[in-house]
Amino acid sequence: MGATVKTAVAIAGHRYIRETFGEAAWGRILEQLSHEDRERLAESAGAGQFPVAVDGRLFAALVEAQFAGDRIAAAAELRKGGAHQADVLLDGIFDVFARFVSPQQAFRSAGPIFTSVYSGCVTSSTDSAASGRGGAIHVVGLGESAFIAPWQCGFIEHGLVRFGAVSAQVTERCWESGMDSSTELIYDVIWE
Repeated sequence: MGATVKTAVAIAGHRYIRETFGEAAWGRILEQLSHEDRERLAESAGAGQFPVAVDGRLFAALVEAQFAGDRIAAAAELRKGGAHQADVLLDGIFDVFARFVSPQQAFRSAGPIFTSVYSGCVTSSTDSAASGRGGAIHVVGLGESAFIAPWQCGFIEHGLVRFGAVSAQVTERCWESGMDSSTELIYDVIWE
């Protein structure tokens, strides 16, 4: 089995999709998934971990059903989803962390925070810029998760703003080069 994500994190993302795009869109998304993937979604509430590959196929189905495959139009909405999920997690399980750190501390912790919600085969490293206002976050092991890059860009960007960063901007190199997924994701982060 490939990488997995904590079910609570996956369900929060699925809930955002359903609430934002509506039940009719959710139905169109589910129609595009295999019977096995739909069963996994239905059973997810009782499981501790959810397969990243299934989540990736769900995101790909969202892009096809809601945006006719237009990855650029989808990216803006996926970033909003990531920002929303940042609020959910920073107001929830990461609440104590969120109250006591600077943007620099949050940046250095972003990779480990991501990997903490995935199974052990997902790793990260962080390279800080000399300015102390950004750098690169490398995440390895999410190759089965199509369209995760814009979601995580929105998460990082919004999270940094919540920690006090001004004009935070996050891009992901593979996404910017036209790839929908990659085994290694490199997030370039900068703020004032």
